[in-house]
Amino acid sequence: MGTLYEKLLDLNNLHEAYIKSKSGVEWKESVQKYGIYELAHIQELSEALKNHTYRQKPFYEFDINERGKQRHIKSLHISDRVLQRALCDQILTPELQKYLIYDNGASVKDKGIEFSRRRLKTHLTRYYKKYGRDGYILLIDFSKYFDNIRHDKLLEMIAEKIDDAEVIELLRHLITTFDTAENAGRSVGIGSQISQIAGIFYPTRIDNYCKIVRSVKYYGRYMDDTYIIHNDKQYLRELLHDIQQICDELGIIITKKKTQIVKLSNGFTFLKMRYLITDTGKIIVIPCKASITRERRKLLKLKRFVLAGRITPAEIREQYKSWRGNLIKYNAYKSVRSTDALYKSLFGSNYGQKEKGIN
Repeated sequence: MGTLYEKLLDLNNLHEAYIKSKSGVEWKESVQKYGIYELAHIQELSEALKNHTYRQKPFYEFDINERGKQRHIKSLHISDRVLQRALCDQILTPELQKYLIYDNGASVKDKGIEFSRRRLKTHLTRYYKKYGRDGYILLIDFSKYFDNIRHDKLLEMIAEKIDDAEVIELLRHLITTFDTAENAGRSVGIGSQISQIAGIFYPTRIDNYCKIVRSVKYYGRYMDDTYIIHNDKQYLRELLHDIQQICDELGIIITKKKTQIVKLSNGFTFLKMRYLITDTGKIIVIPCKASITRERRKLLKLKRFVLAGRITPAEIREQYKSWRGNLIKYNAYKSVRSTDALYKSLFGSNYGQKEKGIN
């Protein structure tokens, strides 16, 4: 039995996975029931893994609207979340993270969307010092990214990095549970931890080709969004052609409408932020108008929920505080203040500069 697989049989590792899995969802009945007999459940899980009889339960499936996009979510039962948490934390993430480039900013430890935005700003600053505002940025977007991840390619790539047949066989079982009549042999869905690490790792060939083979300095990727900065437009066109060939092999589809080469002096949008470079080299980052509009509409909807008794003002306050804290870091003073005024008119609380804990 491989040493990596044995980590999944360890009750301490499974207990730690349970503690992390229940965070934020302790109120769910299924989680509470699992917790009452937690030690018995993780012992049963360990035995099933040891005997290779573990089988994942059916998904809870539902749709959500995220930033204007309709997404189909496949949620796991708490017992399966515990297993996936242990698998990702103990094996997949530490083993695969070693092969990720630094500028892959997706959701691993100490990284995330804010990391990717900072890196882009750093790359723009360094580029300006060498070339000024003359140059271009290639922006690449993948269409229905999670839906098009091929199971055979993903397993092949992971097996090259993780030499443990039992881990790969378990992973094969988990990945094939995403199979549907429409997407046989591909798709890892959205909503499970294993989908996230798969999404982070799958385009590694593209990252390595750009950073290592082509020695691209100003490159970054956040899941299915990529940018490449260069002073030669034809170079970017040729690079996009090469990336397209890799995507064809992996089954990744590039969105033609959203993939474009833009002059840096004209400004561009990446990860819902508008970037502008002034003549002096200052990088101005402005939240897209759509994000402001979406928050204002959300506040109006939440007001109706308060009146109906479905949510408390305190819960809305925390949500708004989080949204506001993120945007106030950028060039969005007027937009945030106008949204503050809307918040005050709806909920009677002032989000002014003097309010404790906000600024």
